[in-house]
Amino acid sequence: MDNLLKNIFKGISIILIAIATIYQIVIFYQGGSPSDTVLDGYFLVAYIAFGISALCAILFPIIQVIANPKDAVRSLIVVAFLVALWFVAYALSDNSFTPAQLENMETNEQTSRLVGAGLFYTYFIFIMAIGATIYASISSIFK
Repeated sequence: MDNLLKNIFKGISIILIAIATIYQIVIFYQGGSPSDTVLDGYFLVAYIAFGISALCAILFPIIQVIANPKDAVRSLIVVAFLVALWFVAYALSDNSFTPAQLENMETNEQTSRLVGAGLFYTYFIFIMAIGATIYASISSIFK
């Protein structure tokens, strides 16, 4: 099954790369400003590739959960932790702008708080990534 899927996606990738290469050659051949029809085809290939990628990103985790439910529990725990971390980031964030400043920035208090939560969440993930890197480096020394 894995080999079949690998071969199917390899074939689809080669076909999309070939079509995109042909469009790229046509764009180079036309010179300075390529026609809209060539660019439309080029973007169509990009949209198809994006659609296939999005479909695979949704479909394969579902197949993996069905095939291996024990590992799915571990993944769900990680997702629950990340959601809880988002709520912690949201709780820590606040709106530190005055109403006049918010009006000047053309935003509202909720948007300001969501941006703050996004920043806190990014900081948390960054710190965890650095911690994981340090842990991996140190643990590899002792193995």
